Amino acid sequence: MIDLHYWTTPNGHKVSIFLEEAGLPYKIFPVNIGANEQFEADFLKISPNNKIPAIVDHEPADGGEPLSLFESGAILLYLAEKTGRFIATDLRGREETLQWLFWQMGGLGPMAGQNHHFNRFAKEKIP
Repeated sequence: MIDLHYWTTPNGHKVSIFLEEAGLPYKIFPVNIGANEQFEADFLKISPNNKIPAIVDHEPADGGEPLSLFESGAILLYLAEKTGRFIATDLRGREETLQWLFWQMGGLGPMAGQNHHFNRFAKEKIP
């Protein structure tokens, strides 16, 4: 079972969509970022950067203690490797997938997030 610490943001949706598509059992733990729940001590033990999403995998592949992960890109890569789904096993296919993952994480995602923030939530509108 995977605990998904989640809020309804694009980064949260990425992980929930992966879990659904892979058919992995998971339970959602809402983290209301509008109420600053991401700063609560229990959540910071899982996600020290106070961001969602974060997961706790109670059945990691190594059979050890539950494994906590934060950052959506790291979570997606972990889940892909755990399940063998949505990532190629050959060198070129794997690297192509990773290029697009990192492009989304470092390029498209942050730019879309800034656009959303400044168009919807910023108090001062800048043309």
